[in-house]
Amino acid sequence: MTKFYFIAGLALAAMSCTTTPKTVVSVHVEGTEMNAQPALMMQDTTYSAALDSTRSVSFTLAENGKAEYAYVRFGRMQLPVYVEPGKSFDVSLKMEGRRVVPAFTGKGAPVNTYLNGETFYELRPDFKADEETFMKSLQDAEAKLLANLDAQKFNSEFVQTEKRRIHYMVYSWLIRYPSYHPYYAQDQDYKPSDKLYAAIKSAVQEEPELLTLPEYREILDSYISILGTKDIQPGNMENRIQAQLDFALKHFNTPAVQEYVVDNVLSSYVGYAGIDNLDRFIGIYNEKVSSPDKKAAFQALCDKWEKVAKGQPSIGFKYLDIKGKEVSLADLKGKYVYIDCWATWCGPCLGELPHLQKLEHKYKGRNIHFVSISCDQDKAAWEKMVKDVKLGGIQLHNGGDNEFMDFFMINGIPRFILLDREGKIIASNAPRPSNPETVKLFNSLKGI
Repeated sequence: MTKFYFIAGLALAAMSCTTTPKTVVSVHVEGTEMNAQPALMMQDTTYSAALDSTRSVSFTLAENGKAEYAYVRFGRMQLPVYVEPGKSFDVSLKMEGRRVVPAFTGKGAPVNTYLNGETFYELRPDFKADEETFMKSLQDAEAKLLANLDAQKFNSEFVQTEKRRIHYMVYSWLIRYPSYHPYYAQDQDYKPSDKLYAAIKSAVQEEPELLTLPEYREILDSYISILGTKDIQPGNMENRIQAQLDFALKHFNTPAVQEYVVDNVLSSYVGYAGIDNLDRFIGIYNEKVSSPDKKAAFQALCDKWEKVAKGQPSIGFKYLDIKGKEVSLADLKGKYVYIDCWATWCGPCLGELPHLQKLEHKYKGRNIHFVSISCDQDKAAWEKMVKDVKLGGIQLHNGGDNEFMDFFMINGIPRFILLDREGKIIASNAPRPSNPETVKLFNSLKGI
């Protein structure tokens, strides 16, 4: 009997030795009173919780997890981390002004200290440089980062993946170059050369095994946007989305990459533009996306937009105009209503003002109201701009009441909305005044 217990004890010991210990990521914050919730953002899961009385929080990860790159987020700060089963780590975030200084301890500390090392932050591309100089600087940057990686002596599995992450991190700058260079070099006539486009094409490969990498997903998104629409004129958003999908499905063959691209492009489109014109793309989505989780998330997103779909009644508003008079949506019934949600501090909003003024002049005396709703916290700044620039139409200030913006899920401005004469939605994300499609839309309105 004693022998039996001895053998059973050995078996239990062996079982306990082969069980992977729990993986815990702990975050501690010091140097700020900000009460944002820290979060650990992984590919399929986001862990988030409030700081406790010691300004700390711990996340215990799922036991069936795999090694992957992730982010620790606190407020607007985001740190890259690498999470490995059985290798718990603590990260202390010390806030020094606007800069965060992370310090890692625990089994997972070495690789995460490396990921947040100064070598990565020292490399800043010069977007003023000409194409040839810029591309050479990227080659030098990649070589420097790879040399630093080799010096760390990490395990080969991590090193191989990290080499690809470095590549895509560095060459994401190349994809930004066509839009950044005109601004930094003050060269508004700049047009990317065929050589630059060829370099972008060669920089991005089809690597479905890297879809867990944030850097790979991000460069795929930019790659498709830049190359897919380079010959498409600005204007009709649906045509640009179609061009991105056509390009992606032509250049990528593996089901995993096609699924990721189609889901990402159309989820981003619905998140911004809603579902009014989704019928054009839903067949592609259903054909290429098979993941139950992706489908469920996409359906939930579409469901949110149902309430602001074409034909649905708009929520009302009641705000003060520039003279202090209360104006409600009900007061405007009987005419079409073109609404501009904006703020004085918003550059793109200000860029649309001259185009909006031209529209107001073009349709003066017609059956349409032009309404601008400011969400400025500084009401005095709004009043000053309305008077100084002599803005027309009906100028309203929401007074901090964001119910109207929340109803239309406005997360970025400017945002334009078109309602019919009964207050029903024609377009919850209408084209901007600068878009030629706006005049076409207005001219199609019955009785305008």
